Amino acid sequence: MFQLERRNLIVKYLEENERVTVEELAQKLDVTPMTIRRDLQYLENNNMVKRTFGGAILKSRLDEEISYKDKSISHKDEKKRIAEYAVSIIENGQIVLLDSGTTNMEIAKKLKDKKDLTIITPDVLIAGYLAQTSDFRLLCTGGYVQNTTGACIGSRAAEFLRDINVDISFIGASSIDVEKGISTPTFEKAEIKRQMIKSSKKNVLVTDSSKFGRVSFAKFCDLNAFDIIITDTNIDKRLLERLKAIEVTVKLV
Repeated sequence: MFQLERRNLIVKYLEENERVTVEELAQKLDVTPMTIRRDLQYLENNNMVKRTFGGAILKSRLDEEISYKDKSISHKDEKKRIAEYAVSIIENGQIVLLDSGTTNMEIAKKLKDKKDLTIITPDVLIAGYLAQTSDFRLLCTGGYVQNTTGACIGSRAAEFLRDINVDISFIGASSIDVEKGISTPTFEKAEIKRQMIKSSKKNVLVTDSSKFGRVSFAKFCDLNAFDIIITDTNIDKRLLERLKAIEVTVKLV
């Protein structure tokens, strides 16, 4: 196989699978891991992919916001397992803060057996769902609503979050990097997430493993801001060891 053909196949594979490891590509293309690393370095230098720990993801704009529709069909089984464990650590009578996003929507769907909760969310879709399906005390932060995601952002939402105290928060993320921390496409969204973390006694990061090794435009915290990280078992084992070194509890589901 010619070098150019191999590199085109790597890009095509990433377009279909979002992320890939060096070992996976080496086996698939029947070349050495060193050859794949050189290919990935070339593709990164030409702004086509972004190298991650042990692999690569397809290059995208750092400020690109993925639509709710696209998120909702991605990694559905993993999100359901994450939600099941998240709900298991919620105690009856608690004040719970649910971040915007599809993983937290899965958490909302699994709360039906809980009692006497107060739910606060910056997500109008989650608020609408719980308003129709539960008798929990329900508060929505308000603010400017992003049409593509249903998330509330802006000064009104941030001010609401600054004035509350909650027992436990579940925070989603689109981009997680061990060195560069957790980031999101916009300053506005980063500020909302930062305020949620400050307002909560216990912070839980809920994210499927595909979000690791990514970097977005606006950082909102480091990984050690969380008490627990809940993710799926597909996470790269070497990356898992690096997470454990940060001394944060990691739960694989």
